[in-house]
Amino acid sequence: MSRYVIAGLAALAVLAAIIWGGVAAIGKIDGMIDKAASITRIERDAYWKGEIEKSNAQAQAKIAETLKQTMAAQDAARDQIEAAIQRADALEKQNASLPDDGTGGIGRDRVRLLNQR
Repeated sequence: MSRYVIAGLAALAVLAAIIWGGVAAIGKIDGMIDKAASITRIERDAYWKGEIEKSNAQAQAKIAETLKQTMAAQDAARDQIEAAIQRADALEKQNASLPDDGTGGIGRDRVRLLNQR
C-alpha cells in the first residue's frame, strides 16, 4: 500500500475517534444537563411546597383566631338574650301583680313597666 493511503486511513481513524469522542461528550453533557435540571426541579418543588405549607399554617391560625372570636361573640349574644328573657319574665310577673282597674285601658303603673323594657 501506498504511504498516502496509510496516512489517509490513519487520518480517517483519528477523525473517527474525534467524532466518536465528541458524540460521547455530547451524551455526557446532555446527561449532566438533565441531572442539573432534575435537581433544580426538585429544589424548586421543595421550596414551593414549604411556602405553601407556611401559607396554609398562617391561614389555619387565622381561621382558628376567627373561630375564637366568633365563639366569644356567640357567648356574649347568648348572655344578652338570657338577660333579656329574665328581664321580660320579671316584667311579666310585675305586670301580673298589678291590680286590674277594670277600665280596659293601660294604667300608669303598666306604662311604667313598658318604659323599663
